[in-house]
Amino acid sequence: MLLWILLIGILFFLGAVFYKQTVQEYKLNQIEWMQIGSISELMDEGTPFIIRNTPQSPVWNMMDIRSRDTFKELADWAAHVKTDAIMPWHSHMATHYARLANMDPWIDETWIQHIPFQRRLIPRELQLWVGGRGLYQERAAWVAVMPTEGSIIATVMTTKEDKYLPGGWCGRFVDSFTQADTPYVSQIKYLDIKLRAGTVLFLPAHWKLSWQTASEEELPFVCIMHLHTPISKLASLIPDAAAAAAATASA
Repeated sequence: MLLWILLIGILFFLGAVFYKQTVQEYKLNQIEWMQIGSISELMDEGTPFIIRNTPQSPVWNMMDIRSRDTFKELADWAAHVKTDAIMPWHSHMATHYARLANMDPWIDETWIQHIPFQRRLIPRELQLWVGGRGLYQERAAWVAVMPTEGSIIATVMTTKEDKYLPGGWCGRFVDSFTQADTPYVSQIKYLDIKLRAGTVLFLPAHWKLSWQTASEEELPFVCIMHLHTPISKLASLIPDAAAAAAATASA
């Protein structure tokens, strides 16, 4: 019994070490859907990557939410806001929308079979968003950013930029930072990545992410898929001290 406890403790320790030691490099690999078999190697490399020309979701678009009474409030909101609007509901509501939308069969049949086994020990988690979302830090071992309608500019940033960020950065967009916010604004590095429906961005743990519409004509719909290890799942349940501090500073 003690041996099993020791082995579990060692595995937990090694998992925590590898979770913390993710690659913080501004490098973006790209493959086509027909090369999906190489996703394991890309994940092992540990840097962001894009998969182009992927199958597109049959749900979570304007026509879909208008046709379902479940999303009446959301559909009314989406019909009257500008295309650069930010969904006023929090991440718990985005998770609730994912349960209501019944996207699980499409996700499981299209994506999960290609995810390496060690990356899906913990059931994947989905969030569904409409419009943009300000900067926040991801905790999942990997997160997939999937526009299901419209196009977005996804902004990604490593933790190396933390020392340059202003107080109250959480929920804001990088292009809104000025010299008045932080004297180091010119030193903040990030990547802007344009994504359309059918193009998916995979981002490793600890990276910061935001997105906003890339079109003045269409409100974007976005699916976020979180892939957890036991360590990243535990980390995601712990309040983010940096984000809490940022929120307090902006209050």
